[in-house]
Amino acid sequence: MARRKDHTREELLELAVRTGRELVAAEGTEALTARNVAKLMGYAPGTLYNLFENIDGLVAEINARTLEDFADGIDRILRKYGKPRKRMEKICAAYLKLQERQPHLWTLCFATPLKARTEAYHRAVHRVFDPVTEALLPLSGGRQSARRDAKILWSTLHGICLLRKSGKFEVGGSDPAEVLVERFLDRFLQ
Repeated sequence: MARRKDHTREELLELAVRTGRELVAAEGTEALTARNVAKLMGYAPGTLYNLFENIDGLVAEINARTLEDFADGIDRILRKYGKPRKRMEKICAAYLKLQERQPHLWTLCFATPLKARTEAYHRAVHRVFDPVTEALLPLSGGRQSARRDAKILWSTLHGICLLRKSGKFEVGGSDPAEVLVERFLDRFLQ
């Protein structure tokens, strides 16, 4: 039988997001259902619908957490490295590692259509995107150019990750993603 009143609303939200993340990380995006998350939490599925409008709300919160973790890594990179080129190399490497080490969370966050946006998700996106834009300023020549360059950078990284994930990356020979990113940066940051 489902538990009642064991947790506050805030505790239930945290439990749902943590449980959903763990489920996706272990079993993939297909496993993320209200029934599966609620069962692992020890609650009835209806509990999730008291917390989120639908499963997409939970997805947005899980993605916000993934982005926050990535943003923390970007913050560490920016504190450790001062040169713009080195910062971009390390940020790109961190993105490739995220996709490699947490493929299911990466897929949920970056390769699954976005159906809900929460305030936490919006903040997390900016915690990732804004520092990259700032780091590109010395290389881009202006704020608008840096913002556009950041989008081009993310798009390129995303494409490389999608092709690597799908097994379609080996067209015309084997090239590690890291080598392609380095070559892209050589040309892009001239």
